[in-house]
Amino acid sequence: MEKHKRRLLTSQDPAAEGPDHAGSSGTAASGESTSAESSIGTTAEPTAEPTAGPKPRTRPKSRTRVRPLSKVGIGWRLAITALAFVILTCGQFLNTNDFFPLGSLTQYATAKDLNGTVGSTCIAAQFPGEDEPRRLGFNAATVGIERGDVESQLDRVIAHPELMQSMADSYVRLHPNEPKPETMILCRTTTQLKNGISVGEPEESTLATWEVR
Repeated sequence: MEKHKRRLLTSQDPAAEGPDHAGSSGTAASGESTSAESSIGTTAEPTAEPTAGPKPRTRPKSRTRVRPLSKVGIGWRLAITALAFVILTCGQFLNTNDFFPLGSLTQYATAKDLNGTVGSTCIAAQFPGEDEPRRLGFNAATVGIERGDVESQLDRVIAHPELMQSMADSYVRLHPNEPKPETMILCRTTTQLKNGISVGEPEESTLATWEVR
């Protein structure tokens, strides 16, 4: 009997020994794993952070060398300036725009007397079969030239009315379906002002006429 009891005791399953035995064994196992992890952690080499290389040196900006003008460069600049001034001055005395844009400055507006008169140049043409001259638009689309260009050299056109032949030719070219004018008439309308307001009917006068060829 004693031998049989001993066999039973020695052949008993360790799992049946209770939680105390399992806990002690688990504690021992966890202690072993912790010691293993700590030994692994102490032996692992730390990762080295990449170090930045030396910064490239920035080259200082070279100063731009300013070269002075030569005597030739200064000379031709002064010559052109003087020539433009002479042309502009001649344009004022001759009252012409032949040297445009260095022509006469009379094309710009000037102050007017509020009780004076205002004159405006006009162009008219006598057509065949019509009793009265017909007023034409004084612009490049009608007679090939703007009114201001004629007014700037009005004395010249009055002295040489043959210059109006080009206006007649331009009218025929720009209006091929219209009859050819027989006579070109350069006229002027004068309007009386009172306190800056026009009063009465404008008066019309003829400055020059030209028989169209």
